[in-house]
This record gives sequence, C-alpha cells and structure tokens, in this order.
Amino acid sequence: MKDQTSAVLLAALLGDFGLHRFYLGQPVAGVLYLLFCWTGVPGVLASLESFHFAFMSPEDWANRYNAGQRGKPVPRWLPIVLIVLPMLLLAAIVVAISAGYDF
Repeated sequence: MKDQTSAVLLAALLGDFGLHRFYLGQPVAGVLYLLFCWTGVPGVLASLESFHFAFMSPEDWANRYNAGQRGKPVPRWLPIVLIVLPMLLLAAIVVAISAGYDF
C-alpha cells in the first residue's frame, strides 16, 4: 500500500531524481526524471506533484494508487509547510540581496 504522506515527502525532497515515481510503481517515469535531473525540469515537476499529492483527497489517492484501499490522510500541517517554507527561503534571498550580499 502506497502511503500518501511518503509520496508527498519524496516528491518534495527527492523529486529531482524521481524517487517518488519509483515509490508509486512508475519506473519509466522515474528513469526519465533521473536522465533529465541535470536540467531542473524534473525538480519543477516534482514540486508541482508534491502539491498535487498533498491536496489530493484520500479517496482519490486510494482509487489511483491503492486499488481503492484507503490509508492515512496527509497531516494538515504538511501542505502548509510545503507552501510556507519556499516562501520564507525566497524572502530570505530577497532580503540578503537587498542588504548587499553577493551570492
């Protein structure tokens, strides 16, 4: 049984390399992510997929990945962290640039 929370975390943290696709039983997509990880495109796709997985209803998840068998839903705090953390990082970069730091 595929855990929805695990898929969200794999997509958010290691999605550049397609590990979430291997976890979901889609090895062809996982290999494509690995082949093109140097381009950055899989990272963008994985970020979008992490949001998609996080906001997917448990019923839809069960039907799509677990043959109708429901598991635990995604904790309510996880989608919030997925939204807030990148915004804080972006804000920190903007503040650092405006303060004169050179990267």
